[in-house]
Amino acid sequence: MTENSDFDEDAPSEGAVEDSTLRMDEKDNLTNDDTKTRSVESKKSKATLNYGIVAAILILSSLALGFVTDLNFAITPFAIGVTILGMTYYSWKRRRDCSDKGIIFYSHSQIMYLWPIWLGAFVISDFTSFFANFHRKLEGEVFALPGVTLLHLVVMAVVIFFTSVNLRGVWAAVFAVSAVALGLAFSVWDVWEPILRRLGDLKLYVNSDFYRAMGVVIFIPWLFVVFIFDLRRYFHFRPSQVTMVHEIGEGEKTFDSFGVVMEKHRDNYVQHIALGFGSGDLSISTHGGDSDIITFRNVLRINRVLKDVSKIREKRGRSEV
Repeated sequence: MTENSDFDEDAPSEGAVEDSTLRMDEKDNLTNDDTKTRSVESKKSKATLNYGIVAAILILSSLALGFVTDLNFAITPFAIGVTILGMTYYSWKRRRDCSDKGIIFYSHSQIMYLWPIWLGAFVISDFTSFFANFHRKLEGEVFALPGVTLLHLVVMAVVIFFTSVNLRGVWAAVFAVSAVALGLAFSVWDVWEPILRRLGDLKLYVNSDFYRAMGVVIFIPWLFVVFIFDLRRYFHFRPSQVTMVHEIGEGEKTFDSFGVVMEKHRDNYVQHIALGFGSGDLSISTHGGDSDIITFRNVLRINRVLKDVSKIREKRGRSEV
């Protein structure tokens, strides 16, 4: 054998060099993905801690206002602080149950959209108690202003209507804006009193205690349903599998992620955009011998969910860490 042939046998082939390069590139990509994942998790942990601190400040300041001073207990910052704690628990549970390369999303109940009712009741209660410009006195009793009471009734009617009747498309937004604008205009023009007089001389006298009681009656079920009961049913989407989990009753059901079709439905603009902050309904179609169409209603931040699902689909075929 010649010297050149010996050299050719010892030298690696072009295919081997290319395979080695591809393996190195894939390894580098996986390393970069792991680094990005750890960075994102670190940021999420810091954000969760910050939310907890903000919630503690709101709750303690609300309690201190009631115990240290002669003023009434401020329930609005207390309720907001408890809600932030619920959001913190929501984020923690989602990270705990989720795999490193997956995503979890939940289906929420219609009660999720009732937050303007309890929040408005708490705000009116505090404003009526703390600010003289926001109440009227009658026979020694303090009541909310008639215009404020009517405005809250209009908001409550709009919320109940749009969470009960699925008015779709542009007509939903037009109807909601028209109802709120008409209610405000009637309050400014003092038209409500003549209307109520025609309806039997109705007089609305609502004090701070009633608004506080009404807000509590709605807030407590809302809190437990949104942050506890709704989190018992969720989808866990991974590169190779999709798992539907029922923590109470039905257990788990797993599908192959290949061929799964996800379709977004966001027709009720008032419910999904204004009240749900970007929520929507999600239809999931599975294929194979056990094909099925599953509808997950009221998924929060549905655009973000679909974006994350698209990224996870790109990881299909890679080895999971």
